[in-house]
Amino acid sequence: MMRGWAITTVIVIISLLSPSNAFSSSDLSLKWVKTDREVAIEGEIVEIRARVENLAESSVPFAVSFYLDVTDAKHLIARVTYSSISHYRIPSIKWDTSGVEAGEHVIIAHVSDEREENNYARCNITILKVWRGSDLLITEVYYHARPHRNHEYIAITNVGARSINLEGYYLTTTPWKRVDEQNKIIFPFCILGPGKSVYVTQNGSSFQFETGFAPDYEYYDCSPIPDMIREGRFVMANDGGVVCIKDAYNHTIDVVVYGNAFFHEGWMGEAIHPVGEGVVMKRNGWEDTNTSYEWEYNRTYVIGQSSFGAWHGRVDGCIAFCSPDCSYKVISSEMEKADKICINLYTFTNPFIAEILEDSNASIKMLLDGNVIGGIPMEERWIAWRLSQRGNVGYMMGDEERGIYKRYRYNHAKYVIYGEKCIVESANWGMGGVPVDTSYGNREWGIVLEGENLSDFLWRVFDYDFNFSFQDIVAFNASNFTHGMPPGDFSPSHFIPHGDYVKRFDPLYINESFNATLILSPDNAEEEILNLLERAEREILVEQLYIDKDWSGGMNPFLRKLIEKNESGVAVYVILNNNPWYTTSIMNSETAKFLRERG
Repeated sequence: MMRGWAITTVIVIISLLSPSNAFSSSDLSLKWVKTDREVAIEGEIVEIRARVENLAESSVPFAVSFYLDVTDAKHLIARVTYSSISHYRIPSIKWDTSGVEAGEHVIIAHVSDEREENNYARCNITILKVWRGSDLLITEVYYHARPHRNHEYIAITNVGARSINLEGYYLTTTPWKRVDEQNKIIFPFCILGPGKSVYVTQNGSSFQFETGFAPDYEYYDCSPIPDMIREGRFVMANDGGVVCIKDAYNHTIDVVVYGNAFFHEGWMGEAIHPVGEGVVMKRNGWEDTNTSYEWEYNRTYVIGQSSFGAWHGRVDGCIAFCSPDCSYKVISSEMEKADKICINLYTFTNPFIAEILEDSNASIKMLLDGNVIGGIPMEERWIAWRLSQRGNVGYMMGDEERGIYKRYRYNHAKYVIYGEKCIVESANWGMGGVPVDTSYGNREWGIVLEGENLSDFLWRVFDYDFNFSFQDIVAFNASNFTHGMPPGDFSPSHFIPHGDYVKRFDPLYINESFNATLILSPDNAEEEILNLLERAEREILVEQLYIDKDWSGGMNPFLRKLIEKNESGVAVYVILNNNPWYTTSIMNSETAKFLRERG
């Protein structure tokens, strides 16, 4: 059993001290003292018992003191007092061995009366140290669940290079208590490989409803998910608390302090700022400073949101296009040639592109936003109905009155994947975003990128979002009153608007490989855009529908970086939309004034 351990020895001493009011005629004798084990792991709870016999006829009050190695106040383990004794008593205590040095120790039990020669008893105990799994980190804490969900969860990650058996490790919300009094959930046999995470939750089925995947364990026996052993009431408070992972011997491996809680064993400084309902508290990387540093950053993780890194790599070529000039020409041509298409758009109302897809032989999967401002247009419902007969069409949508919460405020993506190609653009597929007539429409941009690795990456993103395991993904239902097939007498308009714009740009074809970066929001957009701006050496060109000068945490970090780069000598040019009918015009005017004042 002890093979491979560095063995040290611990001796425990128990001492019995009589209280000041003990009778002078008393004659108490300590017959023995013993522990419930001869060898203990540092951090275990050891029970110590002694037998005190009354050799006199009188009953007296007395105290039994237990010491470790030396009979002084510094080494006192505990003292048990009694008001009387008949023939004998067997006092016992529970000794928390946390912090006891490895090696052999003596337990001394002592009781005082007039005859000291029979007032001591001794026994030996050996304390062993074991390796602490310091490569385990708490990486996610979800403590503020939505109403009636009861699926708080914690993620533990092995950040080391070797596998760890978690059997006996436990999570506790009361680490300051003695180990046998802590509220805890205990891991069964579980091998956690390097770089892998384990998810434990209150309710496995509710967890999967919002995250899209099954947890590893639950701790309130609500579903077929394997159970952890629960001791006490393990619940994380919404206003603040402590979460700690410990090994089987009460050694603290990692601790997280949040909200209004205060705890300083394994934690330094202030607690992590509280997060709102439905938001996951997530560690930024695997750095561990035992402070709030690695938990405080701008990304807000709503439960169920993805956490993809940016894609960096080489592509084999591209076609760059813009609206109104040539977007319809490029997109329609590409769709006519595709045989397997995945589409993710906020809205899709252009009947001409829809008919190209309908007439093609391509298999189609399409994800649209189900909570479009103003409701889903009849044109889109018609397109979704027609294409649902050719493929798989779904909506990402929430209905909080029914307890269905959306992972993202909007599914605002605008990309298409087909084979080893993908289209990434700024426009929805509407008559203004992808106009048939080049004299009319919005100023938009797009790019066709070709590269197997890039398309594989976007396939993974699409499959994550369009996953019916999530509560917010619903299949198109023709009979749905608000999202289904439009009334039978509806026919989409094929009117082609005309304007005064004169076409200036043809598609740009690049037939050689180059480096590319694909950024996702909210996963990595802020960090990656700031990195791109930081690397600019000569010129930065920005064209946006609107830019808000201030964010909730202060100045917009992109504006701050643009000002910084401009002051360093990089030429910065910004174009903003100025449409008086848009509410964002006031915002843009304020931002433009702010930028002009800073050169």
